[in-house]
Amino acid sequence: MSTLQTLDRGLEAMDVVARRTDGISPAVLADELGVHRAGAYRILATLEQRHLVTKGADGRYRLGSGALAYAGRFMSQYRLAAQPIVQELADQSGCTAFVSIADGDESVAIAVAEPSVRGAIGISYQIGTRHPLSSGADGIAILAQRPPQPDDPEAVQTARADGHALSDGQIQPGALGLAIGTGSIADDVEGAIGVIRLGRPGDLDVATLLPFVQHAREAVTHL
Repeated sequence: MSTLQTLDRGLEAMDVVARRTDGISPAVLADELGVHRAGAYRILATLEQRHLVTKGADGRYRLGSGALAYAGRFMSQYRLAAQPIVQELADQSGCTAFVSIADGDESVAIAVAEPSVRGAIGISYQIGTRHPLSSGADGIAILAQRPPQPDDPEAVQTARADGHALSDGQIQPGALGLAIGTGSIADDVEGAIGVIRLGRPGDLDVATLLPFVQHAREAVTHL
């Protein structure tokens, strides 16, 4: 597939700047892109005009306010695109379905759906619901897709080995959850998709629900 080289260079420059939290100089950017310094300056000047990068007092360039605006719009559009998939998962499973992302040490729900026809006992789980990554199937699934660490909790190790995470009462008493990590929704934004319901230990039919969650995961990873 043919590409526009100038546009490709600009996008590559954005990626390099985004990964340098301490900023980057035009000279280093030129080396990273394999272009002359004059070319790096032109790219940075264009991005700066769009507020996608900003030049600090130290002469280094960092992401600008325009990049933040795009990030916010992306998440809104992603939520809208994911909602039909989450709704289908809720209808298939008869459980509350969700997509969550990692935000620091917490997991936050960004898309939630209830089954159109009430089946299993529902649970109050809303967009914006937060809890520690170490509790809840979604948080455990997010941790399980990261590189193994010596101090990983047993639940994370088990989820990594099984390919899915389970929870039983960590979010609220009687809440049973099943989730799978979605990988990175965007750069440095890790996600998970799954279902949750109220019930007694053993009420969650993992063998039946897991294929539904796996299918939904495949769908959201292509958004």
